[in-house]
Amino acid sequence: MSVSFDSVAEIYDKTRGPPKQILKLLVKTLNNELHCCQVVLDVGVGTGRFALPLQENGLEVVGADIARRMVHKAVAKDVRDLLLGDARALPFRGKTFDTTICIHLLHLIKQWDVALREICRVTRHTMISTFYARPDTVGKEYDRLLEKHGHERRRLGRGEWELKDSVKPLKSVLVASYEVSADERLDYLGQRASSSQWEVSEDVNKMVVDKLRSRFTGKRFRQDLQVLVWSVSDLEAYIRTRPYDC
Repeated sequence: MSVSFDSVAEIYDKTRGPPKQILKLLVKTLNNELHCCQVVLDVGVGTGRFALPLQENGLEVVGADIARRMVHKAVAKDVRDLLLGDARALPFRGKTFDTTICIHLLHLIKQWDVALREICRVTRHTMISTFYARPDTVGKEYDRLLEKHGHERRRLGRGEWELKDSVKPLKSVLVASYEVSADERLDYLGQRASSSQWEVSEDVNKMVVDKLRSRFTGKRFRQDLQVLVWSVSDLEAYIRTRPYDC
C-alpha cells in the first residue's frame, strides 16, 4: 500500500539530487516561503535532507516518516522532533501546522488521495513541493528500454508533480536552472535506488543501464527545479471530488 525506503537507507543521501549547491538554493527558497510559519510538517521526512537545514535556520519543523531506518539516519544527523508515522493516518490534531512540506511522497502511496486528505486535515494554509520542469531524458529512455524487454517501472500513487495538473498551485518559484550529468543519473539507475526499480531484476537493470551508458556517457542535460505552493483550501476542494477510501 505504501513504500518504505529502509532497504536503501544507507545509500539514500548519496543517490538523491539535486547537487549540493542547488540543494542549498532549494533550502533557501523553502526558507523564504516558510518565513512566516510558526510550525511546519515535513511528511516523508526521510533522512532529514530538508528538515535539518530548515531547523538550523530557526524554523520549527516536525518530521514524520514510515521508515524506521530512515528516521534513525535523521536522528544521527541531529534532526529534532521526529516520529514514525503513516501519511495516511497522521497522529496530529486538525490544523496543527501552518504549512506541510510534501516532496516526492505521494507517488509512493497507493492511497495517495487519503494521504493528501490527511495533509489537508492537519495543515492550515499551504502545501509545498518541488517539480523538475524539464523531461528526464535518461529516465525516459530507461523506461522505453524496460518496456521493450517486457518490464515497466510501477508507481503506486500519483506524484505531486502530477497533482499540479488537477489543482493549480498558488505559485511556482524557479529555484535554479542547471546542468545534470547523465553519468550521475546512470549510476543512480544502476544501483536500483528508485523504489520503482525494485521489481526489476538486477540482470535486466544492468542490461538496460549498459545500453544507456553506450549512448549517454559524458553527456549533460539542462534541468529546471521549481518550488510549488498550493492553497490547502484548493486541495481540499479537489479531494472532496474523489470517493473516500480509508
